[in-house]
Amino acid sequence: MKTRSSSAPETDARPAPSLHIRCVRCSADAAGNGIFEGCPACRRDGFRANYELDEDQYPAFVPPVPDDRRGGIWRWRASLPPLARGHEVTLGEGNTPLLVIDRAGRKVYLKDESQNPTWSHKDRLCAVAASHAASTGAKVTVVSSSGNHALSAAAYAARAGLPCVVITHEGMPAPVRSAVTAYGAHLVIVPGDRRWDLVERSVHELGWYPFSNFTAPATGNPVAVEGYKTIAFELAEQLGWKAPTSVIVPTGYAEALCGIWRGFKEMHTAGTIGTLPRMISVEPAVSAPLHNSLAQQLTDPAPVQGGKSLASSINVKVTSLHALMSIQESQGHALAVSETDILTAHHELARHGFYVENASATSFAGLAQAEASGLDLGEHPVLISTSSGIKDATSRQNTPPATLDGSWQSFLNTIPDQLLLLSA
Repeated sequence: MKTRSSSAPETDARPAPSLHIRCVRCSADAAGNGIFEGCPACRRDGFRANYELDEDQYPAFVPPVPDDRRGGIWRWRASLPPLARGHEVTLGEGNTPLLVIDRAGRKVYLKDESQNPTWSHKDRLCAVAASHAASTGAKVTVVSSSGNHALSAAAYAARAGLPCVVITHEGMPAPVRSAVTAYGAHLVIVPGDRRWDLVERSVHELGWYPFSNFTAPATGNPVAVEGYKTIAFELAEQLGWKAPTSVIVPTGYAEALCGIWRGFKEMHTAGTIGTLPRMISVEPAVSAPLHNSLAQQLTDPAPVQGGKSLASSINVKVTSLHALMSIQESQGHALAVSETDILTAHHELARHGFYVENASATSFAGLAQAEASGLDLGEHPVLISTSSGIKDATSRQNTPPATLDGSWQSFLNTIPDQLLLLSA
């Protein structure tokens, strides 16, 4: 078994503080229950409800000290889950830029999460998950993912000095597979949906710590999700301690959307911001369980059959009750975009200098759809760009460059006329 590395945080012998966790639907306390499967009382009633940390048990939101030089998201330490002292795991995640895109004279903000250490927003979730795992004495971590989550979990487990088992399928992109194994994770490839059963049994029978959900509808890790609050905290700070009018989030299992919404609510309760944004989810139309559940006015999310999508990392068949509640509470919207919309958005973002994952492009596609339909996003919408495009580059068809003989004329023959005219 892998031993704790020299790069792991220094710790003391104090036990991890107890966490107060409750059901988002019935508010039942999670004491004595496994926190990763959701509320058993609601399950007996036919609902699958998430757990979340009980905000009433923790201090109100506290902005960081201006000269706080702690790394990564931990400068927001007072507003994150309590851990045993010294167990904060970081690779310098967070503090990602808020950039501006000019669309026909309209200013639109883009929060570029690709500038996290493993190039995605998952680093915020995995930093908290790895910290909680270390704080509670976990011996082995496990995740089911074929992309961003696998990559991030492997990196943060390595940073914490904890072994990581990544259970995935044959569709894992080669760059992700290479990085996951480089981090020292044990990679297991199994057929399709079988991976969820394996994660569940490893948690229940081996006592492994899960970085990812393993139930349907998704319930997830209620402690790790707290890491996504820091996106909201940073957005408010970057906007002069004001909330954006809307936040457009690429959405799969909706953990990021729920975490961001929770962050804004905590700041609003503390009086740090005066208004709340509308949360706008965007899913591939071939599946879109959140969009479909809200369109049908369901009280509990329903699974969908699903189909293939270029945005594979957010193409899921189930969503969560917490996701439905977050959209409804924020008076937001759940959008579904076509494959053509995703490709068009990807192309346009690249022309603005952003090479994003296909899933990230859905936020821009959602913006275009909202504008075309007259949906009010307010004066200051923010797009969340979740991940770099490097990891799924092979899924896009690109025209191969011409092979030349090296002569000047063969070079000029490949240059578009408009570029030659600009050079005259």
